[in-house]
Amino acid sequence: MKYRLYCLSVCLVLVPSVYAGEVVTEENITIGVSSGDPVEIFTVNGDITVSQWSSDQVEVVYIITCSSEEELDFITVECNTVSGIMCEVNYDEAWEGSHSGSVDFEVQIPSGIELAIELASVNGNVSTEGGQGEALLEVVNGNIDAEGFSGELNVHSVNGNIDIIESPGIRIIEIVNGSIECIVNDLEDDLLIEAVNGNITLFLGVDAEVNIETISGNIEISDTFDAFISDNMVGTSSAFGDGEFSIDINTVSGNILIDD
Repeated sequence: MKYRLYCLSVCLVLVPSVYAGEVVTEENITIGVSSGDPVEIFTVNGDITVSQWSSDQVEVVYIITCSSEEELDFITVECNTVSGIMCEVNYDEAWEGSHSGSVDFEVQIPSGIELAIELASVNGNVSTEGGQGEALLEVVNGNIDAEGFSGELNVHSVNGNIDIIESPGIRIIEIVNGSIECIVNDLEDDLLIEAVNGNITLFLGVDAEVNIETISGNIEISDTFDAFISDNMVGTSSAFGDGEFSIDINTVSGNILIDD
């Protein structure tokens, strides 16, 4: 898996508001997009939430929250709208680890336009509802939720949980520490699901060639699939099903459950 920290330059002068001891600034950007345009959001501390709407534009709202106006001076955000939109967050080199400033993003995307979406947070959650095109979702410390995405989808997390619902173009789900839950009732390509330390639960409602391996975990498969589970010198495995596409599921130390 590949994870990146983002170095950014910037940018905007915002007028802060104070709420219950917190300093909050908010910026709204709305742009028109065409098929294939990128929508890329990279934050360090903060959540990214994406949903779809009926407009043919992309709206990005980002909220900077700090404990003081002094902390606000250490955070900058740059949004490039030359082609699509790319927003990145940067913390000044003088920033100290004790500061708690965060930048959250709320994004609305068109329901009928295919986009190249890339979302990444170092410390925060990433969630998408709807959308189409292709998408890459990455977090280091946080959860990922994706529901109803149409098109190629790849998901990576280091520490957190991943939930994927009704996204037939899902290709890769990878996690180091945490759990994976995936509902698959349709597939458009082969699917790889991998965890190092964590459990994997797959609710399977489509015919597929399924291959399962775990080194030090347990495998449980619904009787619906009439699958045989075998123990060997390096762990436990199973293979069943016959479909156009394959699903490979692997863990090092985690349990695997396949249900219908």
